[in-house]
Amino acid sequence: MKRTKLVLSMAVLLVIAYVLFGLWIAHDTKLMLEKAMGGTVDYADYMNSSTYRKINPVERELTDKNFVYDKKLHQTGFVFPVHFFFVSNTLVTQQYENPDFGLKEPVRLKLRLISGKWYATDAFIQP
Repeated sequence: MKRTKLVLSMAVLLVIAYVLFGLWIAHDTKLMLEKAMGGTVDYADYMNSSTYRKINPVERELTDKNFVYDKKLHQTGFVFPVHFFFVSNTLVTQQYENPDFGLKEPVRLKLRLISGKWYATDAFIQP
């Protein structure tokens, strides 16, 4: 009986830890997409330059160089992280619409936990 309770308690703790890591990953994924879409100069703290170029609409030549990011027009859907605590694949749909430019696309990010922060190492986008 004690062993069963111990095993059940450990399983519950593992599930809670998994969900909490997933919430942390989801939060950071949304932050990464905002940084990449906005073209901020501090993107290197969150992703490599290759990942940035795959997400940023100006780098992808989806819009002109005069594009100004408005956070209110950018929506991200539910982030679905599949992770093994230190590496993760996240699936999310992002949408951005203004009078001159719009997109709605599924994004898959590969993330790694580096020095206590999630870092995007690759992005796959299906238009």
